[in-house]
Amino acid sequence: MTRLRIHFIERETKRTDSSSISQVGGINNNGERWVISAEKAIEGISNGTWEFFILENHHEISVKVIHSKEGIPNLTAIGEGYLHNLLEAGTYTHLTLPTTCII
Repeated sequence: MTRLRIHFIERETKRTDSSSISQVGGINNNGERWVISAEKAIEGISNGTWEFFILENHHEISVKVIHSKEGIPNLTAIGEGYLHNLLEAGTYTHLTLPTTCII
């Protein structure tokens, strides 16, 4: 299993819910930038290929897959003491890095 830190997300629309996340990305251990679709990230988490995390106040918070009431899978990262999805917080939205590696 490959562990990757998410540094940014891209959204399909101006909506702020987790279902609007279209891509996640970051920098791997080799210093290469990477980006994948939210759909592939969900698939990779579900089948054990990838494990994603974010850093919040110097703590690693795992990114997990949850399902909406309609059964649609979404990415979420909820840390201790937080009631909201940290991936939806402003820190991880609309930051764009030039992509050099697509995993």
